[in-house]
Amino acid sequence: MKASIICIRIAGVVCAFFVVSHCMFNRMFNWETSLSCMSQWNRAIMLTYHNLIILIIGFMSVVSVFQAKHIVESKIGTSILVLFSAFYLLRIITEFTLFGFSGTGSIIVIAMCLVPIVLYFIALFLKRI
Repeated sequence: MKASIICIRIAGVVCAFFVVSHCMFNRMFNWETSLSCMSQWNRAIMLTYHNLIILIIGFMSVVSVFQAKHIVESKIGTSILVLFSAFYLLRIITEFTLFGFSGTGSIIVIAMCLVPIVLYFIALFLKRI
């Protein structure tokens, strides 16, 4: 059980890194200029979904870091771990289907998304034992 908690908390810290990096996207990618070619509606939709992603990843981080023991002990914990893993698995899939494989950048994204997937699945596996 202790190993599961540690894995979940480490994954939560990785999620916190994603929150910080997503919060910097506006500046990093100069969205004020680069998104100006989009219609007002499309830009609003894109920014809304981006803010929701930050909220979801933030939730995943907080729950993983501060509620890891409850995740391991509760009946719904398995569903939570599968959902958190599926989130990052979907991001890996979209790296190929929507963004297109771009070499080093894609490898970094895939590797960073694999870390929480592996940690959540280790915790899931240890939880079931």
